[in-house]
Amino acid sequence: MVEIRPVDKSKWHGKKDKESFAQPIVIEALIDANTGKFATGLTPEQEAKYSKEMGVDLSPVFTGQPHPFWNSKAAWVYLPNRTLVLDPQKPHEFVKIAVCKASKYVANSLKEYEANQFPDATHIIYDEEQEVEVKALSTSQKQDAYSMLSKMTGDDKANVLHILTGKSARGKSDNYLNAKIGTEIEANAAEFTRVASMGKEEVSNRAKVLELQFKNILTKEVGGGIYYMGQQIAANFEDAVAWFKDPNNQRMKISIMEKLNVS
Repeated sequence: MVEIRPVDKSKWHGKKDKESFAQPIVIEALIDANTGKFATGLTPEQEAKYSKEMGVDLSPVFTGQPHPFWNSKAAWVYLPNRTLVLDPQKPHEFVKIAVCKASKYVANSLKEYEANQFPDATHIIYDEEQEVEVKALSTSQKQDAYSMLSKMTGDDKANVLHILTGKSARGKSDNYLNAKIGTEIEANAAEFTRVASMGKEEVSNRAKVLELQFKNILTKEVGGGIYYMGQQIAANFEDAVAWFKDPNNQRMKISIMEKLNVS
């Protein structure tokens, strides 16, 4: 059996799952702009097999006229705001599963949905074994992230948090930093690990540029250029980070940091 479940998202009315009064989603085979054919999700072999078994024309060819099957309600898949169970052993339901897999509104797996491969998905094809693997990976990532957090200094935590949230955490207590970073880890452990793995100096420089911009010591002008006292030092954020790492800019860097410390 194949289970197709709705994406667990809060609706504008604040209700979820069974309480939600969202209307069913209708999935149908649409014309693929690249091939000019119906995106049925079926291979040529499957088209031939199930055309014979169902007694209908499952050819994906678009002739400019309504297709006798793909443009009929018989080809539509109604996805309710609850789990839909389809039996791939039944020809018509096998075809519906294929149509769902070919739709951008149905993620083919939780793993692919988590990887943002289906940003428009309203439903997910559920595979219990794969979902357990995804959850296990998520747990492992969080454990690794918390292990990294335990070895960081207060300044390291503040810098990483600034990069993750875009808000300065300089001068905050260790309890505050741990709590805020904990929230970030629970939301996206992989992103925390990516930032924290950049290295102390890289993270520090990135956080400094962000804070200098926030305090208008460095200004970002129209077009993206970054300036200090009217003099352009970088074309964008990444260039500004590289500028801070360049020893040739040490004198001006000291002047900039003095202003930051005073502020």
